[in-house]
Amino acid sequence: NSTALSFVSNKADVRSPGTVVIEYGRIKSFVTSFRPWNDTYGVKEFHFELTDRFLHISVVNTHENAKVSKGNLKTKVYDISIVKEPPKFNKPNFVLNSNIFRTATDKVLYAIDPSDTRAFLKGMNVVFTEDAICFAGTDGQRLSEYKVKNISDLEEGQFLLRYDFVMGLRRIAESEVQIAFEITNRVARASFGSVVYWGSTIIGKEFPEYKPILDSFETSIVLDKEVLMSTLLPLVDVLDADDNYRLTFSIVNGKMSLSCDVAEFTYDGEIDYSQTFIIDINGQYVIQTVEAIKDDRIMIRFSNENGVLLFDSGNFEDQKALVTPIRRR
Repeated sequence: NSTALSFVSNKADVRSPGTVVIEYGRIKSFVTSFRPWNDTYGVKEFHFELTDRFLHISVVNTHENAKVSKGNLKTKVYDISIVKEPPKFNKPNFVLNSNIFRTATDKVLYAIDPSDTRAFLKGMNVVFTEDAICFAGTDGQRLSEYKVKNISDLEEGQFLLRYDFVMGLRRIAESEVQIAFEITNRVARASFGSVVYWGSTIIGKEFPEYKPILDSFETSIVLDKEVLMSTLLPLVDVLDADDNYRLTFSIVNGKMSLSCDVAEFTYDGEIDYSQTFIIDINGQYVIQTVEAIKDDRIMIRFSNENGVLLFDSGNFEDQKALVTPIRRR
């Protein structure tokens, strides 16, 4: 694997010190399925006992009716030499609040393709300037950027974090904690509390330059998100996967319509655009893009029918997302 986790607990009652290596996937459901003890019911503790080549885990689960269930699990142990010692955490490059990090991933990761062979498309780009921190991801067909005010000590820097590293950290990070990041040429490390999480970096690849595109649009319209989503979602199941989920977005005589070969929705409200604009786009990409923007107003910007569409938060203008067009038939 390209990621690893180190966690230190000071709440364990250790009777016999030692080290053991087990496969987490073999015990995951056994140790994570119970409710923690709440002074009335749940699980207070797990007991671990090592005998020969197996680790035995036992638990007592108290139910809401005060009855108990007792369980145990036996799992194989492995040679300690197969686990690498975690690299030491030295000096962080920057520190981020976990809520900011989680919000950024919610708004950016949908646009990344972790299976792509091009390394720079498999990561989240993080850029620090004096005023802002910009998080961005792209799969070559769409791009999402989320921007927040920079209140960290780092005023200049750029880091390309692997998708699996970001996803793993997102899962384990607690709410409202400060995450320290140390990024080197080969290793990315993150630390909070007693947890150290690390993985490999994307080496020798640069994120594509996209900033000029964000400022190149001539026209903008603002729509209510509920109106836009209620017009998009009824078409989900009839978009043709073999035709790139083709969706036609058009504005004609001040009216907006969304259509495919077998269905059409037209919005009766007035759109502040007097010309004719028709473009074909991937409908699934548009739905994912609009869902990721946490605002009740969506700004759509465009220049011509051969260019890309830009979606943004209508009230905050802090999340810009590009969707490329499909060649019209």
